[in-house]
Formats: sequence, structure tokens, C-alpha cells
Amino acid sequence: QVLHTNSLLQPAHGEELSAALLCVFLDRAADLPLRKGSKPPAAFASLAVRDVSFKTKVRGGGSGRIFGEVPRVSHPLPPPPQTCAPSTEPVWDEGFSFLIKRPHVESLELQVKDEGGQALGTFSLPLAQLLAQEGLAMDGWVPLAGGAQLLLRAQLGVLVSQQVEDRAASRAPEGGDTELREEEEEKDEDEERGAGGMRQRLPPADSRPEPPEGPRVQLSLWYHQEQRKLVAIVHACRELRAAAKELPDPYVSLVLLPDRSRGTKRKTGVQRRTLNPDFNERFEWELSLEDAARRRLEATVKSTLSFVTREKEALGKV
Repeated sequence: QVLHTNSLLQPAHGEELSAALLCVFLDRAADLPLRKGSKPPAAFASLAVRDVSFKTKVRGGGSGRIFGEVPRVSHPLPPPPQTCAPSTEPVWDEGFSFLIKRPHVESLELQVKDEGGQALGTFSLPLAQLLAQEGLAMDGWVPLAGGAQLLLRAQLGVLVSQQVEDRAASRAPEGGDTELREEEEEKDEDEERGAGGMRQRLPPADSRPEPPEGPRVQLSLWYHQEQRKLVAIVHACRELRAAAKELPDPYVSLVLLPDRSRGTKRKTGVQRRTLNPDFNERFEWELSLEDAARRRLEATVKSTLSFVTREKEALGKV
């Protein structure tokens, strides 16, 4: 349905609209092969969907920072990875996101390599497999070609236009009359057809909803039942507005309401002088599912005005 709606909204010469957002979180790898001379590798992972690629940092064993390479608006490759102690069980703890145009035919291609270029393992995930999963997600260990294993979470979020939601809401009969709903759908389809029963491509019009504009923040949020943790990934902010003339140094502050104690607060790193910061940072809170259901996550975008006075400027809140 989303792909069909996109085809109707698609400008004749515009870029193909995205149908879903793929969020991938790489936790760690295990049993990676040794390098020549029986030395452990300094490993990093590269991820790609179509022509969009990202790389993790080079990681060793132990606990990783809640920190990751980030996607840019123009989708360049991240800078060369930073080096940590070699290990056959590297911990990355990094998240990435991809805009997906055709989830039925696209796939996520993942490679684990040594910083010297030696291939340590590969994994290919057709996104059609996620469409068949409950919650459109997979979470756990997957085998790499070569004998190693990778712990990851991949989830698709369907991008539904406001027009589809409004149309579905206006059609829902109060009494749940299925026949009436089907008749209305057939009538609407007939109205959209031209001479000879051919469906017309509807061009964008002023009455159609415009893409989101103005300040916004991109978040992923889920509850990990096995680990009893609430997990949030702060991906990016777009089109921030600052009162000062100079560009802000934005960061995102998270707090689990109604408790505003220090234990419920988290914050990203600061991005310097930008209105479109990328963060891609992951945060966790250990709490029960019942407790999580009673909480609200508040995200506030702030900017440091002065390192001397520690004065902060609020740029927005959700």
C-alpha cells in the first residue's frame, strides 16, 4: 500500500520516494579468525544498502562507548576508523539508519574486515525477511560467512504518508461494516481511474501534505524484553533554529519522566556549529516492562552558549 501510494505521489522527474527506514544496531562479533602469525584482528564492520555505506570504528574487546559513526545528509563515507586493541571478539555498540525505497528487493550487505583489509566475514540480509518477522525486526546472533558470529538488531519502520492515515481514518465505519468499507474503496479507486480504466498518476498538488519542515529530531525507541532494558538511539536533528547569530553547538538531553533524577538522564555528545547535527548514539535504562509502560521519554535539544558560564539555550523539545 505504501509503495502504491508513493507511485501516485511521485513527481514525474523527482527522486523516488522512500517507503521505510532501516535501523541497524551492531553490538559485537565473536570467533573472528586470526590474522597471519596467529594475531587477533583489529576489526571494523562496513554496512551498505544500495550506494549508501557506513563504517564502524575499529574495535577491540571489552565495553564499547555509546558512540557511533553517523550518516550525513549527502551520504559520504565516514572518516577512517580509529584503532583500538586487536581482538577476536570486538565490541562496536554502534547504530546506523538507511532510507529504503523498495524493501521487497533491497538488502543489507555487511562485511567485517581487519584494518589491513583482510576479510573476516560477510553477512547479507534481504529486507524481505524483515517484512515477514513480527515487528519487522530481528534481534540476535547471526552467522558470518567464514565461521564467525555477529550480534545485531535490524528493524524496519514503514513510512506512511499523512494522506494515507487521514484517508484510512475517514473510511473507518463506526459499526465496523466491512462491506461498506470495501464499497467505498472501490468507489474511490473508480474516481482515480481515467478513460479506459487506466489508473492516472496523480501529480503533487497544493492540497497534498507537504514533507515535514522545521526543527525535528530522529529517534529509535524499543524495549528489549530479554535484557529488561529500554533502548533509545538518537540519530539526528534537522533544521534547528537558534536565537543567536552564530551557529549552535547542539546536543540532545534525554530524561525518563516523571522522575528527573540523575539516574534517568542521558545526553549525547556535542556537535559543533551546525543546524543539522548527526549523533547516532545509543542509550539504555534498566527497568521492567511494567515500569517502562508508565514512563514518558522527554528529548530536549540544547546548545551550549558559553563554556565559561555553562549557559544553555533550548532549541526544541518533544
